[in-house]
Amino acid sequence: MNAADSTLTYVDAEALKRLAQGLTFDLPRCAQVLDGALISLNEQTGLPDRMLAWIRAGGLMSGTGPVERRGRIIVDITQTMNADRQQGYFATVLCKSDERESAPVAFFSMHSPTLDVPMRVEVPLRALMVGNPPLAGSYTLYVHALMTSLGETYVYYGITKRGWSIRFNEHTRAAVAQRSKRLLARKLDELIDARAAELSGRGDDRAKLAGIISAVCGTGMSREAALAAEERMVDKYSLASKHPYGLNMIPGGLAGLSHIRNFLRDR
Repeated sequence: MNAADSTLTYVDAEALKRLAQGLTFDLPRCAQVLDGALISLNEQTGLPDRMLAWIRAGGLMSGTGPVERRGRIIVDITQTMNADRQQGYFATVLCKSDERESAPVAFFSMHSPTLDVPMRVEVPLRALMVGNPPLAGSYTLYVHALMTSLGETYVYYGITKRGWSIRFNEHTRAAVAQRSKRLLARKLDELIDARAAELSGRGDDRAKLAGIISAVCGTGMSREAALAAEERMVDKYSLASKHPYGLNMIPGGLAGLSHIRNFLRDR
């Protein structure tokens, strides 16, 4: 894919590739499906054109972005598979009237055939549109939410200069193959093991994995901005010592770096 793909009106194919890298999606096909949905949405509301104008004016640096007055716009791209294991993609544009002030977002909805649980990736729609600065060399803030059969939601915040999904794949491998001591990997391993036991017909009273949502919270961030955002979000939502469903073992951002330095110094 090329960011300058002349067949696309609204979607930056290179940004989509970076922010969805590692997913099972056919990304060129997703770019086309998303672009088609935005063309139709623009004919009805003009929102995509207004978003492009806002991005050209500086995006977040110029103020709050445009929203649809009737509610939050969600473009849900779903991956399906037929009996011959051929994949298909379609996009549904939703308007959530109870979230009128929220920025438009793209959902990438999947289903794990192995564990038979839903999975979803959420990306700010603005980050996938043409006109933004290149993402290479910048940081991404992300959150993983592990939902359980008991209605619990465990959360983990992180930042990365690489693709965020690459980091999640590393966490998954650490959970399943390496038996990592990190809290996120341990909890994921525990939930997956309980779900596998349930699918095999073995009795198991443990909470089981019921779904995974990964959300991109911020893109194109400097190291300083990313560290500050991570520190704030971990402290507010996911530091294990403060929150019962938090999966971050140490503070985020500069506080976390200081924690690591002190730990190494005192060993």
